[in-house]
Amino acid sequence: MKNRCTNPRTRDYRFYGLRGITVCDRWLHSFQNFLADMGIKPSPQHTIERIDTNGPYVPENCRWATRAEQHRNTRLNHRVTYQGVTLNLGEWAERLGINPGTLSSRLGKLGWPIERALSELP
Repeated sequence: MKNRCTNPRTRDYRFYGLRGITVCDRWLHSFQNFLADMGIKPSPQHTIERIDTNGPYVPENCRWATRAEQHRNTRLNHRVTYQGVTLNLGEWAERLGINPGTLSSRLGKLGWPIERALSELP
């Protein structure tokens, strides 16, 4: 977390530090503060995740999440709001029992409106 936000020589710096993603001073200079705020990670499968992927590493914007959970919260995911619920396409597909590729095609190549794409079952 600290390296990718502060060290330009780190492989992923361009996705973090170069984009303006920062680590709060409280964590940047004290692992004890980080541990007090975040606690011990729940399992070896969990890593730190920013809730707002464009926001900083601060206590109110971070949580422990699995890779699967994090994969659904990337800045590249297409989020869709339907009937007051906002989910990414993968989550909608899972919820509705539709293949994610089918849903993506409906909204992209086929140009279906969201209401039709999410309500018409395969």
